[in-house]
Amino acid sequence: MQYKFMTRGFESTDAIRNYIDRRFEKIDRVLTDNDVVSAEVRAEKDAENYKVKAKINLRGNIIVVQEKNPDLYAAIDGLADSLEKKIKKEKATLRDRHRKTASKNTELREETSSEEDQIADVKRVSLSVMSPEEALLQMKVLDRQFFVFRNSETNEINIVYKKKDGTCAVIEFIG
Repeated sequence: MQYKFMTRGFESTDAIRNYIDRRFEKIDRVLTDNDVVSAEVRAEKDAENYKVKAKINLRGNIIVVQEKNPDLYAAIDGLADSLEKKIKKEKATLRDRHRKTASKNTELREETSSEEDQIADVKRVSLSVMSPEEALLQMKVLDRQFFVFRNSETNEINIVYKKKDGTCAVIEFIG
């Protein structure tokens, strides 16, 4: 895994960088090459503790882990362990979500082929010629969610419908 390493409050050495690389090898085993979009590790030194923070973008899911310890190497160890747990948990969640989506799609395909989704009845109605305002009143009088009409201004077929937020809108067909 490629990551950006930054420090604040102390100087970074090759030994620290190598230690982080070695500890992150364990995390690399959990990840595949195309999992990580970006990663950064920040290490800060305050009066008594080192604070090490990792931020990893896994295909849109951002994982942030932070560890504090007076010993920098212990903080890095804790960070690597926590990060590995969190990545495994996130990947399991994504895998479960993918399985649920796949099973729902299978159920949908089975449902669409059922007899309930077949056209059972055909009704013929004449299209009334009216303005959109009249169509809105007609929809409300009939207590419907939508109303199809021929617009008197454009002579085109339109639909007036009630949106989820309670407002109404008109669909004008083109072509």
